[in-house]
Amino acid sequence: MPSSTLTVTIVGGGIGGLALANMLEQANIDYLVLEKASSVKPLGSSLGLDASTLPCMAQLGLLDDFNKTSKPVRQFNFYNEAIESTGVVDFSCMTEIGGYPAMILDRPAFYDVLLKKLPKHKILYGKRVQSIEQDTNSARVKCADGSAYTSSIVVGADGAHSIVRESMYKELEAKGKLSASDAEPLSFDQHCLVGVTKPLDSSVHEILKRELCDFEIVIPKTDPFYSIYMDLPGDRVSWAVIHNVPRSTAKTSEARLTQWGPDASMEMADFVRHQPSPFKGLLLGDIIDQTPKELISKVMLEEKCFDTWYNGRVVLLGDACHKVVPSAGLGANLAILDGVHLCNLLIDAPQDSQEIIEQIFANYYEKRYKIAQAALVNARQFGKVMSDRGFIAEMVRKVFLNYIPDWLTRWSNAQRLQFRPQLHFLPLVPDHGSFKARPQEPRLFVKQAVST
Repeated sequence: MPSSTLTVTIVGGGIGGLALANMLEQANIDYLVLEKASSVKPLGSSLGLDASTLPCMAQLGLLDDFNKTSKPVRQFNFYNEAIESTGVVDFSCMTEIGGYPAMILDRPAFYDVLLKKLPKHKILYGKRVQSIEQDTNSARVKCADGSAYTSSIVVGADGAHSIVRESMYKELEAKGKLSASDAEPLSFDQHCLVGVTKPLDSSVHEILKRELCDFEIVIPKTDPFYSIYMDLPGDRVSWAVIHNVPRSTAKTSEARLTQWGPDASMEMADFVRHQPSPFKGLLLGDIIDQTPKELISKVMLEEKCFDTWYNGRVVLLGDACHKVVPSAGLGANLAILDGVHLCNLLIDAPQDSQEIIEQIFANYYEKRYKIAQAALVNARQFGKVMSDRGFIAEMVRKVFLNYIPDWLTRWSNAQRLQFRPQLHFLPLVPDHGSFKARPQEPRLFVKQAVST
């Protein structure tokens, strides 16, 4: 059981923050979530979960709700600008490999599931963090409304443009301890337009009748953008348009573009609307027109794995420390896995002393950094297969989509899905995967029994 004095302030009520809150709730660790928005915003496109995180969701009693609001993913279908098939990547093997299918659901549904079992008084909205102070006994978060919250640790789960990370790095920079890499802003070379349509007519569009979700991906030869369509429950379509731009950095003046919202989206919508879609008689522009404007967002697809994840009693989680492009659908899974590892460490903490906290954060970083770095590389490479243009890129894409042997696809998925840890303080769920999961990480403060 955790130290009775251990308390946690989570800054950020996104996927990573709410997932960690569910874990702490089950661990009986006192916590509070501070979210800057005044309410949950139903923005963005869709998110994916897979066998790396679904065992944990089953432990938390959330799996049935995720199953009801999602569709299992079968495969990626690729097309040219004439909507002629150029190849298929089959992901159905993931169910057999990891014991769970990959699933896709819209962001609002994801939030609803994560919020379902959390006490409302533990999530405070309208809490814009201004500063964080800490000493060897506690950390204190100060908000713009004059409120302040003191706890054993602060977890920054507040996204790619994390205020918690900014505060931490200012402190490190003042001490001359901030690395040159961490001082650099996130970089990006793509803009993304996303949305979720109103229900479409399934009698006209056969795609919507499927029980499984196929990603329909249109990659034209000439346009500097490609589009992705994912059918959701309720005859809706989640869509994304990824536009290549010269590589740049997300300076402070540009950070506003990364906030989910309709601002600056219509110009890009007009630029891409001529592209054909896999839906009968509909162009991309028609799909956009079937989407409520308040549900359309334009964002920069930034990426970076930061070197420094913690300082004293403050630690980062999810996009705040490792922002990956969404091409491979890894972002939500990575954030949840961060939470699993961190919570497993916190519940075993014998006390909340500075020494113990620093041991926990050091172990968390050691175990999660390399995995996050590998995920960033994998997501970037998968994204390049779809976004790169030119003769060489066309040849690479043709080989990838048509000549990669099934055994290699299975091996690649098995390598990633072998990391499917569970919360050791809850009953473990059976492992049904044909490729067994890696053993649970040794417990930092608990001596492991030695078999003879």
